[in-house]
Amino acid sequence: MDDAVQEMDLQDIEIRLLLEGIYARYGFDFRDYALASIRRRIASRLEPEGVKSVSGLLERVLHEPACMEQLLLALTIHVSSMFRDPGFYVAFRSQVLPQLRTYPYARVWGAGCSSGEEIYSLAILLKEEGLYERCRIYATDLSEVVLRQAKAGVFPLRAMKEYTENYVKARCQVGEERYMVSPLRR
Repeated sequence: MDDAVQEMDLQDIEIRLLLEGIYARYGFDFRDYALASIRRRIASRLEPEGVKSVSGLLERVLHEPACMEQLLLALTIHVSSMFRDPGFYVAFRSQVLPQLRTYPYARVWGAGCSSGEEIYSLAILLKEEGLYERCRIYATDLSEVVLRQAKAGVFPLRAMKEYTENYVKARCQVGEERYMVSPLRR
Protein backbone atom coordinates (compact mmCIF):
# COMPACT_ATOMS: atom_id res chain seq x y z
CA MET A 1 0.00 0.00 0.00
CA ASP A 2 1.47 3.37 -0.96
CA ASP A 3 1.91 6.26 1.47
CA ALA A 4 -0.92 8.38 0.04
CA VAL A 5 -3.45 5.56 0.50
CA GLN A 6 -2.22 4.87 4.05
CA GLU A 7 -2.46 8.61 4.88
CA MET A 8 -6.04 8.73 3.52
CA ASP A 9 -6.97 5.63 5.55
CA LEU A 10 -5.45 7.17 8.68
CA GLN A 11 -7.30 10.43 8.08
CA ASP A 12 -10.58 8.53 7.59
CA ILE A 13 -10.01 6.82 10.95
CA GLU A 14 -9.36 10.21 12.57
CA ILE A 15 -12.51 11.63 10.97
CA ARG A 16 -14.61 8.74 12.29
CA LEU A 17 -13.15 9.30 15.76
CA LEU A 18 -13.86 13.04 15.52
CA LEU A 19 -17.46 12.44 14.48
CA GLU A 20 -17.91 9.90 17.30
CA GLY A 21 -16.41 12.41 19.74
CA ILE A 22 -18.75 15.17 18.54
CA TYR A 23 -21.72 12.86 18.92
CA ALA A 24 -20.69 11.67 22.39
CA ARG A 25 -19.80 15.15 23.72
CA TYR A 26 -22.34 17.43 22.00
CA GLY A 27 -25.05 15.15 20.61
CA PHE A 28 -24.62 16.29 16.99
CA ASP A 29 -24.66 13.29 14.68
CA PHE A 30 -22.65 13.77 11.49
CA ARG A 31 -21.58 10.11 11.32
CA ASP A 32 -23.68 9.27 8.25
CA TYR A 33 -22.75 12.36 6.23
CA ALA A 34 -20.94 11.85 2.92
CA LEU A 35 -17.28 11.27 3.77
CA ALA A 36 -15.90 13.36 0.89
CA SER A 37 -17.93 16.39 1.96
CA ILE A 38 -17.09 15.95 5.66
CA ARG A 39 -13.40 15.51 4.79
CA ARG A 40 -13.36 18.85 2.90
CA ARG A 41 -15.24 20.73 5.62
CA ILE A 42 -13.03 19.37 8.39
CA ALA A 43 -9.87 20.12 6.38
CA SER A 44 -11.03 23.74 6.07
CA ARG A 45 -10.87 24.09 9.88
CA LEU A 46 -7.39 22.63 10.52
CA GLU A 47 -5.34 25.74 9.72
CA PRO A 48 -7.70 28.27 11.35
CA GLU A 49 -7.65 26.17 14.53
CA GLY A 50 -3.86 25.91 14.44
CA VAL A 51 -3.71 22.12 14.23
CA LYS A 52 -1.97 19.85 11.76
CA SER A 53 -4.23 16.80 11.94
CA VAL A 54 -7.82 15.76 12.52
CA SER A 55 -6.66 14.24 15.82
CA GLY A 56 -5.44 17.68 16.88
CA LEU A 57 -8.82 19.12 15.95
CA LEU A 58 -10.54 16.38 17.95
CA GLU A 59 -8.67 17.42 21.09
CA ARG A 60 -9.62 21.07 20.64
CA VAL A 61 -13.25 20.28 19.79
CA LEU A 62 -13.68 18.10 22.88
CA HIS A 63 -12.16 20.64 25.26
CA GLU A 64 -13.11 23.98 23.70
CA PRO A 65 -16.79 24.64 22.92
CA ALA A 66 -15.83 27.73 20.86
CA CYS A 67 -13.79 25.47 18.57
CA MET A 68 -16.81 23.17 18.25
CA GLU A 69 -19.00 26.14 17.31
CA GLN A 70 -16.62 27.06 14.49
CA LEU A 71 -16.52 23.46 13.27
CA LEU A 72 -20.31 23.31 13.45
CA LEU A 73 -20.47 26.34 11.15
CA ALA A 74 -18.18 24.54 8.71
CA LEU A 75 -20.11 21.26 8.85
CA THR A 76 -23.58 22.70 8.37
CA ILE A 77 -25.06 24.50 5.40
CA HIS A 78 -26.36 28.02 5.98
CA VAL A 79 -28.37 28.88 2.91
CA SER A 80 -31.21 31.26 3.47
CA SER A 81 -32.85 34.12 1.62
CA MET A 82 -36.09 36.02 1.82
CA PHE A 83 -38.86 34.21 -0.06
CA ARG A 84 -36.39 31.65 -1.37
CA ASP A 85 -38.31 29.31 -3.66
CA PRO A 86 -41.23 31.67 -4.34
CA GLY A 87 -43.31 28.73 -5.58
CA PHE A 88 -43.34 27.35 -2.04
CA TYR A 89 -44.96 30.56 -0.77
CA VAL A 90 -47.52 30.55 -3.60
CA ALA A 91 -48.43 26.94 -2.74
CA PHE A 92 -48.41 27.69 0.99
CA ARG A 93 -50.81 30.60 0.42
CA SER A 94 -53.21 28.56 -1.73
CA GLN A 95 -53.02 25.12 -0.09
CA VAL A 96 -51.99 25.54 3.56
CA LEU A 97 -53.45 28.88 4.62
CA PRO A 98 -57.08 27.89 3.93
CA GLN A 99 -56.59 24.99 6.38
CA LEU A 100 -54.69 27.16 8.84
CA ARG A 101 -57.58 29.65 8.91
CA THR A 102 -59.83 26.94 10.39
CA TYR A 103 -57.73 26.77 13.56
CA PRO A 104 -57.97 29.32 16.36
CA TYR A 105 -54.20 29.10 16.96
CA ALA A 106 -51.23 27.58 15.16
CA ARG A 107 -47.61 26.84 15.92
CA VAL A 108 -45.00 26.94 13.18
CA TRP A 109 -41.53 25.49 13.61
CA GLY A 110 -38.63 26.40 11.36
CA ALA A 111 -36.03 23.71 12.10
CA GLY A 112 -32.61 24.58 10.75
CA CYS A 113 -33.59 28.21 10.24
CA SER A 114 -30.03 29.41 9.60
CA SER A 115 -29.93 33.22 9.68
CA GLY A 116 -33.73 33.41 9.58
CA GLU A 117 -34.68 34.81 6.19
CA GLU A 118 -37.27 32.09 5.47
CA ILE A 119 -38.79 32.43 8.94
CA TYR A 120 -39.13 36.19 8.48
CA SER A 121 -40.64 35.53 5.04
CA LEU A 122 -43.22 33.23 6.58
CA ALA A 123 -44.00 35.81 9.26
CA ILE A 124 -44.55 38.43 6.55
CA LEU A 125 -46.86 36.11 4.65
CA LEU A 126 -48.83 35.31 7.81
CA LYS A 127 -49.07 39.04 8.63
CA GLU A 128 -50.33 39.86 5.14
CA GLU A 129 -52.94 37.10 5.42
CA GLY A 130 -54.14 38.31 8.83
CA LEU A 131 -52.94 35.18 10.63
CA TYR A 132 -49.76 36.39 12.30
CA GLU A 133 -51.41 37.22 15.64
CA ARG A 134 -52.88 33.69 15.78
CA CYS A 135 -49.55 32.00 15.20
CA ARG A 136 -46.54 31.27 17.32
CA ILE A 137 -43.36 30.86 15.29
CA TYR A 138 -40.41 28.84 16.59
CA ALA A 139 -37.06 28.98 14.84
CA THR A 140 -34.19 26.70 15.76
CA ASP A 141 -30.74 25.89 14.43
CA LEU A 142 -27.74 23.92 15.62
CA SER A 143 -25.52 26.99 15.47
CA GLU A 144 -25.76 29.70 18.12
CA VAL A 145 -23.91 32.05 15.75
CA VAL A 146 -26.56 31.94 13.03
CA LEU A 147 -29.35 32.04 15.61
CA ARG A 148 -27.95 35.33 16.89
CA GLN A 149 -28.01 36.63 13.30
CA ALA A 150 -31.61 35.45 12.93
CA LYS A 151 -32.63 37.14 16.18
CA ALA A 152 -31.11 40.42 15.03
CA GLY A 153 -33.21 40.32 11.84
CA VAL A 154 -30.69 42.38 9.91
CA PHE A 155 -30.04 41.28 6.35
CA PRO A 156 -27.52 42.50 3.78
CA LEU A 157 -28.58 45.43 1.64
CA ARG A 158 -26.84 43.83 -1.36
CA ALA A 159 -29.45 41.05 -1.24
CA MET A 160 -32.50 43.34 -1.30
CA LYS A 161 -32.91 43.22 -5.09
CA GLU A 162 -33.06 39.41 -5.02
CA TYR A 163 -35.31 39.42 -1.95
CA THR A 164 -37.71 41.92 -3.56
CA GLU A 165 -37.86 39.90 -6.78
CA ASN A 166 -38.63 36.75 -4.76
CA TYR A 167 -41.27 38.67 -2.80
CA VAL A 168 -43.01 39.68 -6.02
CA LYS A 169 -42.77 36.13 -7.46
CA ALA A 170 -44.27 34.78 -4.24
CA ARG A 171 -47.33 36.94 -4.99
CA CYS A 172 -47.06 38.92 -1.81
CA GLN A 173 -48.80 42.24 -1.32
CA VAL A 174 -46.41 44.38 -3.31
CA GLY A 175 -48.66 47.40 -3.10
CA GLU A 176 -48.00 47.75 0.60
CA GLU A 177 -44.20 47.35 0.43
CA ARG A 178 -43.89 47.75 4.17
CA TYR A 179 -41.44 44.91 4.60
CA MET A 180 -39.18 44.92 1.59
CA VAL A 181 -37.06 47.83 0.43
CA SER A 182 -37.36 47.97 -3.33
CA PRO A 183 -34.13 48.97 -5.08
CA LEU A 184 -35.90 48.29 -8.39
CA ARG A 185 -37.79 51.59 -8.36
CA ARG A 186 -35.97 54.85 -8.58
